[in-house]
Amino acid sequence: MNPFKYGQVVFDKDFCHRPGLEEKLKDLVASGQNILLEGERRIGKTSLIYEIIRQSKNLHLLYIDIMEIKTVDDFCRRIIKAIISMEQKAGVVEKIFKAMAHLKPTLTIDPLTGTPSLSLDASVKLKPDSIEGLLDFINSERKRKKWVVVFDEFQDILNLEDASVILATLRSKIQFHTDIPYIFAGSVRNKMDEIFNHPDSPFFKSAITFNLGELDRAVFGEFLQEKFRQGKRTVTPQLLDKIFEIAQDVSGDVQQLCGAVWEGTSYGDNITGDIIPAALEVIYSRELKGYEAAFAQLTGQQLRCLAGLARVGGKNLLSAEFLKVSGITQPSSVKKALQRLEQLKIIYEYKKEYKFINPFFRSWLIYKNF
Repeated sequence: MNPFKYGQVVFDKDFCHRPGLEEKLKDLVASGQNILLEGERRIGKTSLIYEIIRQSKNLHLLYIDIMEIKTVDDFCRRIIKAIISMEQKAGVVEKIFKAMAHLKPTLTIDPLTGTPSLSLDASVKLKPDSIEGLLDFINSERKRKKWVVVFDEFQDILNLEDASVILATLRSKIQFHTDIPYIFAGSVRNKMDEIFNHPDSPFFKSAITFNLGELDRAVFGEFLQEKFRQGKRTVTPQLLDKIFEIAQDVSGDVQQLCGAVWEGTSYGDNITGDIIPAALEVIYSRELKGYEAAFAQLTGQQLRCLAGLARVGGKNLLSAEFLKVSGITQPSSVKKALQRLEQLKIIYEYKKEYKFINPFFRSWLIYKNF
């Protein structure tokens, strides 16, 4: 069985620990402190949150994923869905049913398992004042159950038309929930900075910030070697270094490439860097439709910019060298192309450097000689 897991939440033996950080986060959660957790996609933010809750006693995770929300109604329904998913006892579900009576919920009981569930009338459109009621309900339950509330991909709240009003509403309630730690996780740093570091934002300096970077290569390397040893396989340090380089040290992408390496090897193999091209071919074949879908949205100018970025890296993209490599004549055209590529979520900028959200798309462009 392939021991490498990616694209999902992992914990316990499948989780590569960050001992110092985990202890700090557990202490802050225990004290009811609100936390801002920033880090690139697939770096392990959600798994870290689940792991520290798993290690802690008597804590219950209310996990609310708001990725790609577009309306206040959608935001409220995500919160309600999280509450209902967490609470399965009949008495508690009935209590939720009564608290949300104005939303016209329907209570049903599974005839086989006896598990209650709620569904909401789709014709009822939830508004900003519904958020206050939902947060009041969460706060009212704090004595019965010690909750840790997580808003994942919190930067997407800026997608809402009345984002400033929603943020102010959230802040007005959360600031009085002193017994409930809130964790705001986000992968788009400039947007998270806009929410938490801009003086005009309701959330200005409202949470302790942690920047989740890549795992230490020595620690992560030993973790990966142990996974290979489970199948009586050995890997060279040079191979792991190559994997880290291609995957840009993003833990989820590192595990994906390791998983592809595993599939191309057998019990007892001593694995070297020669396996990398075949492993990447496996990934390319699985992701090809995604690459083609991205291509379909690009102009020739944007594709040239992307190909240049793949070949020379994401720094100094307005330089004469980059213009020559990309075949683009004007720096202004590069700026427009980069802006569009960010909008399409193909690349992102961090510390004045542009990177591919999917590093395998980058290596595929090089492989195909774009």
